[in-house]
Amino acid sequence: MTVKHVVGSLALVLALGACKKGGGSADVEAFMKLDSDKAVAFAAGGTDCEAKAKSVGNWRKAHTAEYKALQKKLNEQWPKGQPKDVLEKYGAKMKANKQVVVDAMLACSNIGKMMDETKTE
Repeated sequence: MTVKHVVGSLALVLALGACKKGGGSADVEAFMKLDSDKAVAFAAGGTDCEAKAKSVGNWRKAHTAEYKALQKKLNEQWPKGQPKDVLEKYGAKMKANKQVVVDAMLACSNIGKMMDETKTE
């Protein structure tokens, strides 16, 4: 998986993490928890890329199916993107999570290899 694919996937995650007022807030909360846990996995190990790859691999093996299911559900519920209230509440956290993942991908080339090895599709 290339950095281009990861960045594209993260952009999709941001678009899928949306909800409208009056519904879906539990799904968005669950998605944000998983997204934040994912960022923690990518941040693990500091500059130790082996530790980082192991952490990310463990997260992916344990949570990818649930993460993708929530992405799909939110995308189906909110096809027009993130409403203003969601961006106000989660926008900064989504950007921070995305930045952690991108930084890890850029710093550690073996993260991409590990992601290919733990691919669930």
